[in-house]
Amino acid sequence: MPIIADIIEQLNNWAPPELADDGDPIGLQIGDHRREAKKICVCVDTSPKIIDRAVELKADLIVAHHPLIYAPLKSLQAGDPVADRVTKLVKNDTALFVLHTNYDTTPGGINDVLAEKLGVTGCSPLTNRRQDTFYKVVTFVPEEAVEGVRNAMAEAGGGRIGQYTHCSFRVNGTGSFVPLPMADPYVGDVGKLSEVDEYRLEMICAESWLDSVIEAMIEKHPYDEVAYDVYQLANDPVIYGYGRVGILAKDTPLEEFAEKMRVILGVKYLKVEGNRTKPVRKVALLGGSGSSLFREAVVAGADVYVTGDTKHHDILDANSYGMAIIDAGHFETERPGMMALCEKLKSNYAGSGMDIEYIE
Repeated sequence: MPIIADIIEQLNNWAPPELADDGDPIGLQIGDHRREAKKICVCVDTSPKIIDRAVELKADLIVAHHPLIYAPLKSLQAGDPVADRVTKLVKNDTALFVLHTNYDTTPGGINDVLAEKLGVTGCSPLTNRRQDTFYKVVTFVPEEAVEGVRNAMAEAGGGRIGQYTHCSFRVNGTGSFVPLPMADPYVGDVGKLSEVDEYRLEMICAESWLDSVIEAMIEKHPYDEVAYDVYQLANDPVIYGYGRVGILAKDTPLEEFAEKMRVILGVKYLKVEGNRTKPVRKVALLGGSGSSLFREAVVAGADVYVTGDTKHHDILDANSYGMAIIDAGHFETERPGMMALCEKLKSNYAGSGMDIEYIE
């Protein structure tokens, strides 16, 4: 049975902590990382209702998008809403792990999932918060292990090019080596020259995932000493940022797009501001609270900006630029990303005996 530390390591591979805003209280907020994780609850908020439900389900770990502890607590005095929730989690041995702005900006996170749900393709970040240099990781693997090593590297973040994952190249060759007395060779004999058929396996990797990819490669590789090379590339860097900008498959009247969105997100009402009959094609979106970034959406040439927590004057200004705004709600635009994360955890830990459930 995996322990909480194992789950945290995997989550950090998917949403590296260094992508979070400065001061954002992500990570393990409550609990013991050494405990087994038999039951995991995934959620958006850390509200009293959520905490009560997780405790009722006897969760060992809650994986949440929004932190519970935003500022240092001076006491755990009963009656304080945050202190009461912290105390309840501690009393019931329920750990709390948070991935917030790092999951907003990471590829495959909150905004990419929202874009996919809404049929917005060809996405790029709405903002430029950070750039990542590309590297090429090269290793040499016996034929029977090459697919396992490739998949381990890909799952750790390697081989991502645009809208593709698991991108790699391999070519067959001959490797040679002489195992020394202290070696534990996978093939060959100590003190004797061996030549074996191997594949040169190479995979592109952004710097934020480099350490994780190398670690996964070494762990999955059958050799006791893994030969590998790392080259810095001159490719344009990958950009991490809030929100996404992409296009719909065809021009769609604003009112029609809004109605489809309402059904897809499962919400009763949307705030739609703009010419409802005007076709929209280019869509900017930001899950959560994105009112302050409407100007970035205007600069990107978006016909409509989808977000939550919009402000009256921001809407007026956006409309004056000819851009429509759809406010689908803070929670509603982040829910798909956390539901997708739950399914990703289920797939990754299938057969482990863990019970993983999304709650709200």
